[in-house]
Amino acid sequence: MYPALYRHRRKLVRFGLVLRLLTAAHMVHAQTVPASEPPSGARLFTQQCGTCHSVKPGEVRAGPSLAGIIGKTAGKQAGFAYSPALKSSSMTWNAANIDRWLTDSSATVAGSFMNYRQVDPAKRKAIVTFLSTGK
Repeated sequence: MYPALYRHRRKLVRFGLVLRLLTAAHMVHAQTVPASEPPSGARLFTQQCGTCHSVKPGEVRAGPSLAGIIGKTAGKQAGFAYSPALKSSSMTWNAANIDRWLTDSSATVAGSFMNYRQVDPAKRKAIVTFLSTGK
């Protein structure tokens, strides 16, 4: 009677050992999965800005082209009807100003036609980097 019980117990112990090894292997795999990629500026631009803006020089949509925007004065690009508020702002586009604009365009230049808010700093940074470098 005892030998049969002993064999049954050995099978349970082996099953438990195999189960622990599989769980440990899964835990190691779960820990080595790389962190998610940072947001792609090009993809975010296309998704959030690309309907109204282009990065092709001279291509005007509902908004002006943003090709080479860094260093340009806001509201002065030929071929687009800017709000009086943006025309008179004398703001020069740089990374900090674009980040402020993307955070809350209406607060950055009160009276501007564009109304956009991006609360995620990582997404804003990706879009600013894309507009600055094309990457």
